[in-house]
Amino acid sequence: MVQLHPRGEFSHRSEATTALGADAPKRILRTDAPPPLRFGGMSLYALGSMSNGIKNRSLSAFLLLYYNQVLGLPAPMVGAIIMVLLAIDGLLDPLVGIASDNARTRWGRRHPFMYAAALPYGICFALIWNPPAGLSETGLAIFLTATLFGTRVFDTFFEVPSSALGPELIEDYDRRTTLITVRYFFTFLGGVLLTFVAYRVFLRDSSAGADGLFNAEGYGRYGLLAGALITLVILIATRSTHHRIPWLRDPPPWSGSPLRLLKDTFATLKDRSFWVLTSSGTFAATAGGVLSGLSTYFNVYFWELGTLELSYLVTTGLVASLAALVVAPPLFAKIGKKTGAILLFIAAFLANATPVTLRLLGLLPENGTSLILWLLVSEALLSGAIGLMLNIAFSSMVADLTEDAELRTGRRSEGLLISADNFLKKATSGFGVFISSVVISLVGFPEKARPGEVPEAALRELGMFFIAALGVIYLISILCLLGFRIDRTAHLKNVEALKAKASASEDVTR
Repeated sequence: MVQLHPRGEFSHRSEATTALGADAPKRILRTDAPPPLRFGGMSLYALGSMSNGIKNRSLSAFLLLYYNQVLGLPAPMVGAIIMVLLAIDGLLDPLVGIASDNARTRWGRRHPFMYAAALPYGICFALIWNPPAGLSETGLAIFLTATLFGTRVFDTFFEVPSSALGPELIEDYDRRTTLITVRYFFTFLGGVLLTFVAYRVFLRDSSAGADGLFNAEGYGRYGLLAGALITLVILIATRSTHHRIPWLRDPPPWSGSPLRLLKDTFATLKDRSFWVLTSSGTFAATAGGVLSGLSTYFNVYFWELGTLELSYLVTTGLVASLAALVVAPPLFAKIGKKTGAILLFIAAFLANATPVTLRLLGLLPENGTSLILWLLVSEALLSGAIGLMLNIAFSSMVADLTEDAELRTGRRSEGLLISADNFLKKATSGFGVFISSVVISLVGFPEKARPGEVPEAALRELGMFFIAALGVIYLISILCLLGFRIDRTAHLKNVEALKAKASASEDVTR
């Protein structure tokens, strides 16, 4: 049964078996208050999210360019593979979320999935960047599909249970935002550090010119390092919360009926705030897919940056993540998460669209000048911090739906809520990348092109598409978000109602 401690955290007292099946091993559950999760513990838990940052930043910065311009696969083919696999991965998210919500094992609901993902995740990621020599175009496409699919599957096996663990570790409205902020800081940090290393070490331009981004061997060595780090940070993060397993919750017994499972799933997701929040997030994810699909093309061909200049842009990401870490918690505590997200959407459009707009209007000097570099560094700093704070706001708002869903259904369904939200975001971000790959083809981008070889008309059309797409998508995201209703007051009411319900249940059993 659920027991409420004076500090407001939940624990359990149960004699039920702790895995599906009568002969499963038992887990001893603690009824005293769990040790407080201080900043050091938050950081170790959040360290695992570096794996997601490494994966996302690497795929968005390099995958389309590597397989299209270095290995020679047509851009629409690469984009289609990314889009389809993101949709399949998104479908897998709710299944993993439901499984981890309902698992009853010696190590609780989340940890078995997290441990199991560590090694195969790192191996699959490393293989993406090391295709066998001599593959045909079809063979290369199949290899990319297989390794990218494995990477996304095992990322889901870690990321969904790990994210779902967060709301259970901290229940407080504002401290939960801090925990999610630290998690996103490490996500951003992982992507920034590894991308910086890629530009400065593995893809560094030679003295002969800007050829580092077209060095296939450099991508291979980078993939091996990144894959090893992914495995390492997952193991450290999972182990860091292992000692808290006795205080983590077991799910209510499940009848085993698929119909009951389907009914519970629909009951959890039957919430207006969930759907308006998810709708807003899916459109934002589409914009993110457009940004990730086109960012390297803009940097290399539109702005004609070398890997040294690109490493400067990446370095700003570290400053941006630190800024978000400091600004996000007090900002959302002051003006609320929904209001903050709306203002950040407006700021995101202005930050991303301004440099391209100035170039199209002829208000900037030629590429290669210091003014261009400083403008792009400023844009990267602003858009990086804004994007990170938007992710924090959305993740925190999804977490705040947990108590609302528990009041309606009687079940803790963090994994389902997070994974269902992820499903639509992944599918639409893949669609955004696919759109970008199609546009690259339609505007006349040649394959295996070098900076300065792309027609001016193609670059102009690319810039116009970029501005229009971002403006429309961000506007729709804002309109959707207006319907979200879980603010601080509503969250506190839900928490108090759960406390009263738990106390009443405890009184009945005495």
